[in-house]
Amino acid sequence: MKKMLVPACLALAQMMVVQVASAQSSGEADPAQGKARPTAPTTRAERAEARKERRADGAAAARGPQMQEGEVRATTAPKMSREERRAAAAKRRAANREAMKAGQLSRGGSGDAPEKQKKP
Repeated sequence: MKKMLVPACLALAQMMVVQVASAQSSGEADPAQGKARPTAPTTRAERAEARKERRADGAAAARGPQMQEGEVRATTAPKMSREERRAAAAKRRAANREAMKAGQLSRGGSGDAPEKQKKP
């Protein structure tokens, strides 16, 4: 087995070296495709004109709707005034107080409470 493995590895290494060597080019650029076509340099007036256009577009984008802004959704419940909330809380407290006096509320609040699990 070892006698077959060593020559196979050597052959594989040689094939890899040949592939890498053939993939490399001469390093010279093709003169026809190596350079971009020459363009006329822009003048100061052309640059100023382009800058004005970009400025106008940027100002319009800044004044328009932004990414984080969206439609404002209504809340699920209308807001109550402070007096209404206080009155509702006082009403609930009074109802709970009466229920405690009458013995309708159990201590612990649920069937899983430790007080409910004790045997009398």
